[in-house]
Amino acid sequence: MNTKFDKYWHIQMHMPWGRDGGEEIDPVEMLKEPEPVIGIGEWDNYQCKDFKNIENGNIVLVRKGNDAIALCQIISDNFHDEGLKQKYLHRNFRKVKILAWAKDYKQPRPSPFSQGTFSSCKRGTRQFDYINGWLEHMDKITFTGNCAHLLERKRNIILQGAPGTGKTFSTAAIALSVLGVKDVDLTDHKAVMERYEELTGKRIFFTTFHQSLDYEDFVEGLKPQVQKNDEGENIGVAYEAEDGIFKRACRAVTTDEKKDIIQCIDDYLQKIKGFENKREIPTITGKSSLYVWWSEGNTTISTRSKYSASTREERHSPSPINIEKVKLQALGEGVENNWPQYAQAFIEAVKKEYSIKGDNPVVLIIDEINRGNVSKVFGELITLLEADKRECSEHPIRVTLPYSKELFGVPKNLYIIGTMNTTDRSTGTIDYALRRRFAFVTLQADASVIEKHYSEPSQVGLKEMALALFNDIKSFIEKPEHLCGDLGIEDLMVGHSYFMADSEEELEDKVEYEILPLIAEYINDGILNVKVEEKKKAFDAWRNLMPISQDKKDDVEAQEEEQ
Repeated sequence: MNTKFDKYWHIQMHMPWGRDGGEEIDPVEMLKEPEPVIGIGEWDNYQCKDFKNIENGNIVLVRKGNDAIALCQIISDNFHDEGLKQKYLHRNFRKVKILAWAKDYKQPRPSPFSQGTFSSCKRGTRQFDYINGWLEHMDKITFTGNCAHLLERKRNIILQGAPGTGKTFSTAAIALSVLGVKDVDLTDHKAVMERYEELTGKRIFFTTFHQSLDYEDFVEGLKPQVQKNDEGENIGVAYEAEDGIFKRACRAVTTDEKKDIIQCIDDYLQKIKGFENKREIPTITGKSSLYVWWSEGNTTISTRSKYSASTREERHSPSPINIEKVKLQALGEGVENNWPQYAQAFIEAVKKEYSIKGDNPVVLIIDEINRGNVSKVFGELITLLEADKRECSEHPIRVTLPYSKELFGVPKNLYIIGTMNTTDRSTGTIDYALRRRFAFVTLQADASVIEKHYSEPSQVGLKEMALALFNDIKSFIEKPEHLCGDLGIEDLMVGHSYFMADSEEELEDKVEYEILPLIAEYINDGILNVKVEEKKKAFDAWRNLMPISQDKKDDVEAQEEEQ
């Protein structure tokens, strides 16, 4: 059903016989009927006539005084029911669909809904703005929720759209939803981004693909590590396998947030204090083992391969690992840069000792995913991205990584969100191997976002100007004679964020330095087929913050005045 009208309705039902009737009922009970209803008495006035005659599909706010109760949509014609009349004292009823309860949205400001039993509210009123804002809030929550459910099912999604359509904010909101964050309004930009920042590096990981990025940066690769002895002196350089952001995100899935890993490391050090209490632990690959021990007062943990070729005494550690750096690596906030693989083996031994095994949802966000050579970056792991190939899934697959030789699988709870600009022609399109493993969601430019941005009464003129520009540019781009190739208006329309400004001067700057260069690039790249003179007329009009037709009209009027 359509949920957008030029006017909405609001009703209060708690006093069926009016203020002087004495009887009061609970309107919530009417909405909790097996088939929810709203009701009104029988009076010879316009309110009763409106209630009986308005079309199905209309939106009605149920309230008690100024307090909102629920937002509903009418789904039946007016009817009489003796049983409902006995319970609720009303004469006329209409069945409704509950769209939302007030507990899921803010209450209206004081006074807007203080009068009337069944009344309409039109655009420009505070009542209309409240109901309309609630519906827009629901749309955003529904979109975010749908994307989150899709991500939970598919494990990998890509948000695609033209620049300025809100991909950055949407990825943050979807990430919080998948992570189960309940105490943040997912339509509140500031609150969402603040919580996003708090979780970055712990439960949310972010990277940007580019043409020089490769497997060694993203998954793992050999990196030079300066080696130091017990006295901290440089003794040479060795190449060690180092985790990329993909593996770090995977490890965050198994971090047990209920247990303090730092406390567990400190306790484990006490267990291996002294060479006589050394432990033998497996390496990351599981094909060898290490001896680990700690001498009280040392800032390093002594490690020595079981098959070490060192000719020095067995108490000598050729590969000591720094305790503080080990702790940072365990927290995902750093790396033990001398012997990171030995440090990880030690961390895994601590986790096993204290049964630390988390199963956290973790989100990896890949910005500009189409700008990287996806096959090169993911390598053999492209197969493991599929939902049924993840660990603990129907057909789990593990592979031996080329540098660390670690047997590796992708956790079930790792969720990947990619973003891409649909107009970006500087790189090739996403290949079919990746496309099969991702679901694609298209974000489009939305005029209602622009309208909501200009909420202050003093911004009415600026809002009308911005909306007129938005609609004019959209009409210009979607002309059949302008469009060419396989891209449509949903791919090319300039995003709504370009039309959101705090002053006319800022809007002029956005048009001149952001919107016009983007459209000019479309034309130069052959995405839009526009004649030189037509382009000039359009750009001149938009620079003056006017639609093309209005600019022509002003020119005619100016010429008439000169004559």
